[in-house]
Amino acid sequence: MKRFENRFFIDKFLDEVKKRSPGSFVNNKIVIKYLMKEIPKPLQEITMMDIQDYFVNIIDQQDIKKTSKNSKRYMLMSFFNYIQKTLLFYKIEFSNPVPSKKIFKFSTNLDDIVHVSDEELQILSLTQLKKILSYSFHDMGRRDFLLFGFAISCGARISEIRTIMTKDVNLENYSFQTGFIPGARKTTLHTNKGLLFFMPKAFAKYIDEYLEFCPKCEKWLFPGYKGEPISRDTTQKILNSIRNKVGFHFTWHYFRKTLVSERIKAGCPKWLSEGLVNHAPSDVQAKSYIKLKFNEKRDFYNRYFPYSSISFFK
Repeated sequence: MKRFENRFFIDKFLDEVKKRSPGSFVNNKIVIKYLMKEIPKPLQEITMMDIQDYFVNIIDQQDIKKTSKNSKRYMLMSFFNYIQKTLLFYKIEFSNPVPSKKIFKFSTNLDDIVHVSDEELQILSLTQLKKILSYSFHDMGRRDFLLFGFAISCGARISEIRTIMTKDVNLENYSFQTGFIPGARKTTLHTNKGLLFFMPKAFAKYIDEYLEFCPKCEKWLFPGYKGEPISRDTTQKILNSIRNKVGFHFTWHYFRKTLVSERIKAGCPKWLSEGLVNHAPSDVQAKSYIKLKFNEKRDFYNRYFPYSSISFFK
């Protein structure tokens, strides 16, 4: 069987990660470095028993939260998936040795238990949403305002918003599709189709104005460098900037969670509220959203839209 040096897999994998995100590159590099320090053997020979012992004796003993331990797990799973794919190309059989959460669970400590009040803080108030939109509109560029407008009004993930292609924005029926490139979608409602989102009718005019004065928007609605969409790091810097100005904490995911919560408060069934943001279906009823016609989805979006009092959306 053909053997590869560990450096071959590590360098190739980290090059791929670096293209996606410099921040992820650093984190993955550290995780792999510590793995190789504790299991100094050829990567092709590492077994699930090796990884389980590493989890039990090293990772689970660290004074970090369970979520951080699982983040290390997912990075290693991604790394070994890359190795598996590479070896398959050379017709070499190899199984990912990293055990899933169903096979191995990290221990839970007191720091992992979050108070309900902390969870509730992930929901933004209408006043806070208005403040974010108002500040981004008046004190930041139109691009940044649109990023927040999309996140608040449609509940898409920032990875799905930043990779919207201009041709997939339909201002006539106030909708857009996204999720067509790797890394632009997570576990979601559709696995092999574009993700359809709706927007308020009034919000469409700001997009139209933006496109009129954005010569670089031929491919991406939010273009970045060298023909790529705006990067994760740039959208994070935009978020950090406005957080410092408005004086309260939030992440991009708060907008998605807030929209789902507000719809449910307004009487929208949970399965429908989650379907409108392309959330992965949790049961058979939730899957029924996929079968709804375009106009039916559009009507549900309008009926349960909770931000009609926001000036930018009415």
